[in-house]
Amino acid sequence: MKHRDIRRIDIDDARPYANVYRLDDDSNELLIVENWNHVPLQGKALQTGFVLLAMCKSGSISFILNGQKHRLEEGGALVTFGQSVLEEVEMSDDFDAVAIIQSHDFFQESLMSMIHLWPFLLFLMENPVLQLGEEERQNIHANYELLVNRFRQDNNPFLREATICNLQAAYLDLCSSLSKLHVENVNVPSRSYGIFDRFIRLLSREYMEHRDVQWYAAEINLTPKYLSEVVKTVSGRTASQWISLLVVTEMKSLLRNTNLSIKEITQKMNFPNQSFFGKYFKNITGISPLDFRNYKK
Repeated sequence: MKHRDIRRIDIDDARPYANVYRLDDDSNELLIVENWNHVPLQGKALQTGFVLLAMCKSGSISFILNGQKHRLEEGGALVTFGQSVLEEVEMSDDFDAVAIIQSHDFFQESLMSMIHLWPFLLFLMENPVLQLGEEERQNIHANYELLVNRFRQDNNPFLREATICNLQAAYLDLCSSLSKLHVENVNVPSRSYGIFDRFIRLLSREYMEHRDVQWYAAEINLTPKYLSEVVKTVSGRTASQWISLLVVTEMKSLLRNTNLSIKEITQKMNFPNQSFFGKYFKNITGISPLDFRNYKK
């Protein structure tokens, strides 16, 4: 088999093809790309570093995603969660689509409080292409138009929060469609996905109190090394990275959206002291909690 170089693409690489709809001119959190027939995908092998929700408007596109062949046709949706390898893309002459591209951190922040959606997200990891009925198409279209209209508003101080609410509504509508297929009652397709599901559910409940892989591994009766290997295989992130992601996302939310002092946030998140809190935050983000809060004002 001929070796193929795989090029990693991040959200910045999609920026030249994005419309004006974004949270701000320098945002690396969310972009909207219309007219995907202009995006050069054919003849390339790409690894995506972002979350993608796309809707096919016309024509069709076939491709291999993470080693599996797929075909997206008019009215269908494609959902990928990043760290996905896309290759052997072939588009019909009339293919076109719209897509919402999100950074991992922004996507995670949007879903942090929606733990009951995880069984559906696990299903989507295995089944990224969905053929939607007319009602489902209308719901996605309505959510998309609402999001675009939000972005067209000038001087909305709550644009980011409103955008997250819009996206949460879109996720709920999509998962509502999946629930009609009884997806929530379907067993995850392998032992690895089952372990990941248990880990994510436990993490979502306990991340404010427990931040070490050893604790989660003990609760699931696995070694820390095996848990991290399984979690990375399924999601592209290690268990430690998932823990850090949820913890820092909560830190950012409290710094950005509340008037709590850093000392109060330290206590709320069960850190031993303010110095440890600051070091944890800066080690992951590169800036201090105070600098983050001042920058986001």
